[in-house]
Amino acid sequence: MFEEITKVNRVAIGDIIRRAASRYKDKTALVEEDKIISYEELDHGANRFANYLIEIGFKKGETIATICSNSIDFVIAMFGIQKAGLIWVPINPGISISEKNYILTKVAAKMIIADYNFVQHNISEFEEYPVIIIGQKTQMIGKPFSETLIGQSDEEPDVPIQDRDVAQIMFTSGTTGNPKGIKISHLAVYFASLSNIIEFNFKASDVAAALMPMFHCAQHTFLASFLNVGARIVIIKKFEPENFMHLIEQEEITFMFALPMMYRAIIHHSKQKSYHLDSLQTCMYAMAPMDRNTLEKGINEIGANFLLGTGQTEIYPATMQFKPEEQLRRFGSYWGTTAIINDTAVMDENGNILPKGQIGEIVHRGPNVMNGYLNDEKATIETRLFGWHHTGDLGYWDEDGQMVFVDRKKDIIKTGGENVASIKVEQTLLNHEKIENAVVVGLPHDRWIEAVTAFVIPKADSDVIEEEIITYCKQHLGGFQVPKKIIFIDEFPMTTTGKIQKHKLRKQFESLYSLEHPENIH
Repeated sequence: MFEEITKVNRVAIGDIIRRAASRYKDKTALVEEDKIISYEELDHGANRFANYLIEIGFKKGETIATICSNSIDFVIAMFGIQKAGLIWVPINPGISISEKNYILTKVAAKMIIADYNFVQHNISEFEEYPVIIIGQKTQMIGKPFSETLIGQSDEEPDVPIQDRDVAQIMFTSGTTGNPKGIKISHLAVYFASLSNIIEFNFKASDVAAALMPMFHCAQHTFLASFLNVGARIVIIKKFEPENFMHLIEQEEITFMFALPMMYRAIIHHSKQKSYHLDSLQTCMYAMAPMDRNTLEKGINEIGANFLLGTGQTEIYPATMQFKPEEQLRRFGSYWGTTAIINDTAVMDENGNILPKGQIGEIVHRGPNVMNGYLNDEKATIETRLFGWHHTGDLGYWDEDGQMVFVDRKKDIIKTGGENVASIKVEQTLLNHEKIENAVVVGLPHDRWIEAVTAFVIPKADSDVIEEEIITYCKQHLGGFQVPKKIIFIDEFPMTTTGKIQKHKLRKQFESLYSLEHPENIH
């Protein structure tokens, strides 16, 4: 009886494409270079793969890992896994073999679905697992993905899925060390997709670029959102500024989600004005601050609305958004207002909700919060203190009810009795005309406890020197916020999803102000 009820009133991720197929049927759902697939073909493909998995013996709740870049077959596979009542475990192809093995062991993966190009160069790593290969060109280990669909039923399998069943386990990006497995429910993804539709006014006439990797929660939630409304989604395998501008013009793309550094590459490109980019209506960004020059140039020259979305894998995005009209009114480290499905508050260490203007930890509640961390009850309990999900982010509400992000708790620099928000110093540096990118951390210092230290990537052909940047900072920051030292660097250590790994910079340069380097101590 219970199973019958869950089928009648459940929420499941696979329902998204089944319902979209019934409404939009022959309409194009996905475009990948010269390959096109309709909504009905997408739903049928996912059903066939789900039926294949059940036929070969998979049981509800077992795990299948994917090591894939963006593709139509990847989308079919992920929906097929979840329609079969199995748990999808996306793994970033760019992480190390040891990290992949850590994740595969942690989730007790029963199968791997991987891109041909990845398996081809790492065949020995797949000998312990059944493998299905996407895009297989020559015969090697495993089974080609295309063969799994042959002879299977187009009908959705009869699997009882409950709202809070784990749909996927996604791992944190490793900006602080070993990744944690985050258990995400069907309900969380479904509600997040509906929230995005309402907040950002997604519609069937949209053409969305799937530019960011689908194994990442942000691109995945937008994939679900746009499929929910029957939009056309253009899959991009690799970002190259001029090729992407050509694609915007050719496909008349209306929505894109990208990192600020990608927008900088487009907006400041020498050939930007050679392409018709006026189809773009919404340009969404996240994961790093956007410098004012790029933002204003993008608004004025492209004419699109620029929108900041924030969230984290633990509370499926977008949780907060800084709307275009607000970005025209104010500039800074704003996160804006709360998504329609969430409660958001600022809390002190004792669980007290703080009023406007007071800094505390940003906390959330809502149906898009994770089920918990995989095999880590202690961490799960710690993140749910006082009945709220704790983000580890510090912020405050301004007088207009807009959230202002101060910093990650772990990135606040404690120097000489003062607290310095690294993001404030970074934004100041990014506004310097000769700086391409900047990161600020606190490094151990005998006198100051931590010394504010800036790592800077200069713009190409720039002649900027340390003294010039220090002088600039003194003009725009308080004395205790000015970096003690500027370190020029070619590139930052980053996760493959675009997050800067500050902990690696801290580790690499931890002795910069030690007695071994007396020239730096002041």
